[in-house]
Amino acid sequence: MPDKIILAHEKIVQQPDAAISQANPVSGTLYTVLDTTPDAIIELVSFNVTWSVTQPTNLRLIVTVDGVVQTYTTASPVSGTNYYPAASMAAESAQGNSTTQGSNTVGALPVMSGKSVKIEVAITWATTQPTPLVCRVKYARKL
Repeated sequence: MPDKIILAHEKIVQQPDAAISQANPVSGTLYTVLDTTPDAIIELVSFNVTWSVTQPTNLRLIVTVDGVVQTYTTASPVSGTNYYPAASMAAESAQGNSTTQGSNTVGALPVMSGKSVKIEVAITWATTQPTPLVCRVKYARKL
């Protein structure tokens, strides 16, 4: 049973994409893609990192919904490959990513809506280098 039913008088309004392309991201720094947004419905999230020399040890997407933090991690991302958060039964801090957009991605999950939603991305590596860290979020809001 869904935790919240959208009532007939509620209006869902598509929002412009939230996006970031961070040149030379600093290891361990959280970059905000979608700042805390009320009554947000996340439809799709895609993110990637491209590097020229050193592969990051991980690529992370951090989603906070109504105060609950879920971290989606790819341990050894492939340069320039788009990743989509994938739901699993693992703990909130141990979610994974998929290179295939599908029914198990965050875009299909009603749990990715809430009274307060924030999305951040981060990478971890030993050496900073010319690299873009990219993320795009498609979302709507209940008004």
